[in-house]
Formats: sequence, structure tokens, C-alpha cells
Amino acid sequence: MSVYDYKIQNLTDFNRLPEVNKLVREGFIESGFISGDYNQQVDLYPHLNTIEETTIITAEMNGKIIGTNSMTLDSPAGLHTDIFFKKETDFIRNNENTILGSSWRIATAQEYRRNFRLFLDLIQNSVFAAKQKQIETCLYIFAKKHEEFYKKILDAETITEKKLTIDPKFKILFVLMRTDTENTQKHLSKIFSKRTFK
Repeated sequence: MSVYDYKIQNLTDFNRLPEVNKLVREGFIESGFISGDYNQQVDLYPHLNTIEETTIITAEMNGKIIGTNSMTLDSPAGLHTDIFFKKETDFIRNNENTILGSSWRIATAQEYRRNFRLFLDLIQNSVFAAKQKQIETCLYIFAKKHEEFYKKILDAETITEKKLTIDPKFKILFVLMRTDTENTQKHLSKIFSKRTFK
């Protein structure tokens, strides 16, 4: 079976959330955000998981979830950025005439980490989800070391940066970034001309 024989779909069975969280945990360990013996919850925003404003995208192969991302429309439940960047999120929410959302929890299984096609499929379906939710401005939190990559791929703009702690053993510099959904579509369509991001 080809490494490309996976299926992208929206998660409807929330009993599979532990599989999603396992991918995130593995990614956090590999990136140095948490230690291997960290035994706390890695589902940092559980209040967003099952609300109708959130779409959880998964890539599945042979019955195993190998990739994921989530897209959330702003609502009374808020966004994942409210946890660590509340002031900045509120400023955009309250002062800009835009439909706000956030993209969070992008992760792939370790054996597919270098599969750029899988990453792009997750991004492509995240753009579709943002469009379906009519999100105009999308917020992200990335490790500082990934900032330039997402500037290049998504044409994202950095709002601010802050050192955050998930595992008390580590203090990591993260950046709050934003994109304009229409602009991201055009940017992705330009640099990946064989794909459709509409």
C-alpha cells in the first residue's frame, strides 16, 4: 500500500479523540515542548473539541489516524488563543470588523513527519473548513522556530511572541500569528499551482 493511500475526513466519532491527542503528545515530545515522562493532559483546549464551531480534520490509513488539524470559529466558547494570548485575541475580536477563527493542533504521526503531501492535504482541508465557517481572520500559535516556515507557507503575520510552559521542565518561545483566509487561499494557490485551495 502506498504511503499516500490515506483518507482525509472530518472527525465525527469523538471517542477517537485520544488518538488525536496521542499524535499531539508525540509531536510535543519530538519538538521538545514536553518530556517523555510528562503525564499531564496534552489536550490543552478540551472545551473546544466537541462544539459545533470546531471542525477536527483527520487523515486515516489502515484504521489509524496519522494526521490531524482543527479549525474553530469564534463563539462564546472562545478560541485556543484565548488561553495564552487573551489580550491580543480580544483586541482583534473587539476592534476589527472581521469573522475570527483559529487553526490549532496540527500534527502527524512520526513515520509521516516528512510526508509534505500529507501536511499540505491537512492545510488544504483546513482552508476549506475556514471557508465553510466563513472565517476571515485566522489565528495560530506556533513555536518560534517554525515562524519563518509558516510565514512562507501561509503568508502569516506575527502579532507577538511569548515564553510559555506546558511541561514545567521547559519554557518555550511561541509566536501568535494571523492570516487572512482569502489571501492565504491565493498565496497557497500561487506557490502550489497544481492544487485547489478554493
